[in-house]
Amino acid sequence: MKKESEIRDRNVASAPKPKTSRPSSPGGFAAPLSLRRAAEGLPFERYFTVAGVDPFDEVEWDLRSAVIANEKGEIVFEQKDVEVPRFWSQTATNVVASKYFRGTLGLPERERSVRQLIGRVVRTIVAGRTVYEYV
Repeated sequence: MKKESEIRDRNVASAPKPKTSRPSSPGGFAAPLSLRRAAEGLPFERYFTVAGVDPFDEVEWDLRSAVIANEKGEIVFEQKDVEVPRFWSQTATNVVASKYFRGTLGLPERERSVRQLIGRVVRTIVAGRTVYEYV
């Protein structure tokens, strides 16, 4: 593997002169190299999960009712059979079900599990990611 200084010297020598007066990036690398590096991506080692094990299987789940009442004791929100991690408080259950689950209450397409919520958020993040977005 070549030393970083060799790569930098080669790229600085062979890089076309910029048409603007804008200086090259720190370290002397021309922009095309930084874009190529971004396209290769960053390596991440597994830390919080075990290979071959679904992370959702590592959590104990409960079915609960999410109920929020006003000062008079009148129910202003209720969703039954909400699946949440067992260690969550009732308040956490109520907040997530009332604020973050998508869909109309009472209809089958309404989210009813934190698993569904996490899946939706992950799909949204992955779908919105582009290679050059943070370059």
